[in-house]
Amino acid sequence: MIIALVGVTGIGKSFFKNQIVENLKFKNLVIVTTRNKRDGEINGVDKEFVTLEQFKKMKENNEIKCDFEFLDNYYAYKKEDLESNENQVTEVHYNRIYDMKKNAKDLFSIYIIPNDVERAKSEVKKRNLPKKVEKKRLEEIDEHMENFAKDKKLQKQFDYIFVNDYTDKSKEKLLNVINKMIKEEIK
Repeated sequence: MIIALVGVTGIGKSFFKNQIVENLKFKNLVIVTTRNKRDGEINGVDKEFVTLEQFKKMKENNEIKCDFEFLDNYYAYKKEDLESNENQVTEVHYNRIYDMKKNAKDLFSIYIIPNDVERAKSEVKKRNLPKKVEKKRLEEIDEHMENFAKDKKLQKQFDYIFVNDYTDKSKEKLLNVINKMIKEEIK
């Protein structure tokens, strides 16, 4: 099973993903990217960092699926990971959910909404991103929230809508939702 966490930047997808890995023993579904590695990221653990040439070769060989471009970098998932029986968790951009649903063997999608959009924006500002990237990410928050609110077809792509209030209660609630879903699937 793959848990796909979706929501605006700054909503806590990485935090929740790490909690699911740590507390529920899911494997991180590593995305392949041409983006430069950031401080603290570990190749093969956080993401698989490849050159553009390597990415193109993987695509030619049908080794990757759900590929897309974002902020001048390319991203995709390994086909073998999407078809795996392992419990995995990943973060997905909202407009990629359709592709994920087509290519992932067993997907449970969770859309995370901030109870306070300004808090999500302040979380982005804490990342010390290059100004061009920060500006794009902040603009995307408003665009993303507006698109999600208007697009009923998009809303229906998600198995669960979750509100993050940035407290420990949110973390516990999300872990409980996933635990409940796992138990129901086993039955």
